[in-house]
Amino acid sequence: MATTLPLQQQRLFDKLARDFDAREYAKGLRTADSILSVVPNHADTLALKGLTLHHMGRKEEGREIIESALGFNDTSTVVWHSLGMCHRADDNHVEALHAFQKAHEYGPSNVNVLRDISSICVQLREWEQFVDVRRKMVTLRPGVRANWIALSCGHRMLGNKELAAAVIDVMTTIMEAGDNRAEKSEVRLYQVELELACNAPARALDLLKKHSQEIIDEYEKASLRAKTHALLGQKVEAEKWYMELITRGMAEADCVAAIAQLRKIPLDAARRPKRDVDKYLELLKQVQEVNPKSNYAKRQVLECVPIEQFRDQLREYAGMFIVKTIPSLFSVLKSLYQCPDRTQHIGEVFHQWEEELMAGDFSSFGGKKDPTFILWVWMYLASHYCRIREFGRALEYIGRAIDHTPTFDLLYLMKAKIQAKNNQLDEAAKTADMARRLDLQDKYLNGKAAKYFFRANKIREGEALMQMFYKTTEVPDDTYLTALESQCAWYEREVGDAYYRMGDYISALSNYLMCESHHQRNHNELSEFHNYVFRRCTMRAWFNVIACDDNLEENKFFQKLCPRIVRTYMKIHEEGEEAVRAKYAPRPEVGKYSDVEEGKRIANLRRTFYLHNVDISDPLKKAGRYLQASLLHNALSSEVHLLAVEFYTMCRMPFLVARELLILAKLKCPSTNELVTQFENNLFREMASSMDPRVESIIKETLTTALEKLN
Repeated sequence: MATTLPLQQQRLFDKLARDFDAREYAKGLRTADSILSVVPNHADTLALKGLTLHHMGRKEEGREIIESALGFNDTSTVVWHSLGMCHRADDNHVEALHAFQKAHEYGPSNVNVLRDISSICVQLREWEQFVDVRRKMVTLRPGVRANWIALSCGHRMLGNKELAAAVIDVMTTIMEAGDNRAEKSEVRLYQVELELACNAPARALDLLKKHSQEIIDEYEKASLRAKTHALLGQKVEAEKWYMELITRGMAEADCVAAIAQLRKIPLDAARRPKRDVDKYLELLKQVQEVNPKSNYAKRQVLECVPIEQFRDQLREYAGMFIVKTIPSLFSVLKSLYQCPDRTQHIGEVFHQWEEELMAGDFSSFGGKKDPTFILWVWMYLASHYCRIREFGRALEYIGRAIDHTPTFDLLYLMKAKIQAKNNQLDEAAKTADMARRLDLQDKYLNGKAAKYFFRANKIREGEALMQMFYKTTEVPDDTYLTALESQCAWYEREVGDAYYRMGDYISALSNYLMCESHHQRNHNELSEFHNYVFRRCTMRAWFNVIACDDNLEENKFFQKLCPRIVRTYMKIHEEGEEAVRAKYAPRPEVGKYSDVEEGKRIANLRRTFYLHNVDISDPLKKAGRYLQASLLHNALSSEVHLLAVEFYTMCRMPFLVARELLILAKLKCPSTNELVTQFENNLFREMASSMDPRVESIIKETLTTALEKLN
């Protein structure tokens, strides 16, 4: 039953609510105690006191007080709302939604409760309920722009694109599109995107023309103009807008690909022409005419120019990098090594330059005499031989470069890379550390040196280097916790690899599985973000955030980890749980704390970020999930399918092994023939007697097809 407060206590209660909103929890606690000294059973005050304690870190005490408040008044909107906020703070979104729904039941016009329900609905992807709640908010407060935008976004998430567009149209007729230029621009662009999603390019084009002055994002405006003209079949106009973007140096790769599509020039995944190479080269020529500085067009020419013209084009393109001493040349030419003929020509061109420069001929570089030109040529030759796995010659050339300029840090990094690829891991770590010592203020060099120490299984040395550049953290000297807090993906992967090589598979898994832990933590932190999006009209980017949040398996860092996780679980299955646990060496705790509260705080942080008690039971079942994720997103990778063959062989699944062998044959994997023979002589022969004849027949047919594909 509700208790009415006297006037003075009611004023204090209003102050308590303001103190909580301002996060002045100590003041709020004193105010709550003042009220409760007069009215000890006031449920709403008890609820706010409990919520305040919960936010002060006294969670259990706060929860108990809120639950006691329910005993005094179980129909209070404030009490149920407070309980929901506690659950939300603990990332218990299902219970939070239940509590918020009860609060809404007893306070149907409370906008704060409705707003919190909508936020939780987004977290749980309850889009129908989200739309229902936002429709109520529009009814209660039709003058609030955020309510209309959120309702439109909800309809779009449900696939009701026409309704989403209609909601925004109504909103813009009864109020301004935004409070400032940026908000107005975003709303107009969102309208255009909705019309395109509704397959209404004519309406989208009308909106772009009508609101051109309001849209301040010039790239998006031009890009959408090009798309709308293309969808309307107005190819000349579409090309004109794409060329306009290229002239400005914006998204050249996307624009060239779009124009190629308009001209019906098919491109592969790397955006190289599958046919009509002459047409594509003509397009690249036009791009260079409208934007002579277009580095993308010059680089793409090297991918498809006839091999007899390749050398001249390479000399022109790479010569600029050497004259301007741009180190990225080493990575820019990487994709050309997929073609053996182009690879050979690359080596010949750089050797020719080496001979010219050693003879004092600088004509290939504009006649300007510069002693650094030979340095960069040697550097690239070292990189070239490293890439074609002639490590002896690579080390010879990088040695010449170091003798030429022994104070250039990038030379040592390249030498470390060559040594690492040649399996000289200890030497690589020492060489990378020499590069670091040449510039102690360079964080990049520091990180590279740490990485090479990890690859040499020297985890403590690598972490000591990383600590030099980490800001003072909540836990001094605990590099591991600091890296976990900062979600340093490469660190977790490299340290996990080191533990795997050392045979500590539990420690390896605790690092590999951190990616999912980070993803879940990021997901939980988004609960406070959604309402901000609708207020600030940044909903276009919000859809991308939601898509990334829903698609962990597409995350490139997660994809790098999947094969590692599978191999680790396979090792655990192979060696047995008991043997694996015997090899596990837990990390020693860093630091001793005389202050009991400080010790508790540190322990709580480690509980939050560390992965304790990694479950290694039924390892093959757990590995299967990561293998499927890897196969789904790397269907053309021979390495992934080779891993699948190994995994399904271990699981004794001959049918799936045969399927993977057929895929490898289609991918022209060199080891397929040998793998087929091994499969026939081992697993297939062992299981043939107990196999269903129909399954046996299908497997034999699959293997025959695989062998035919290889011939």
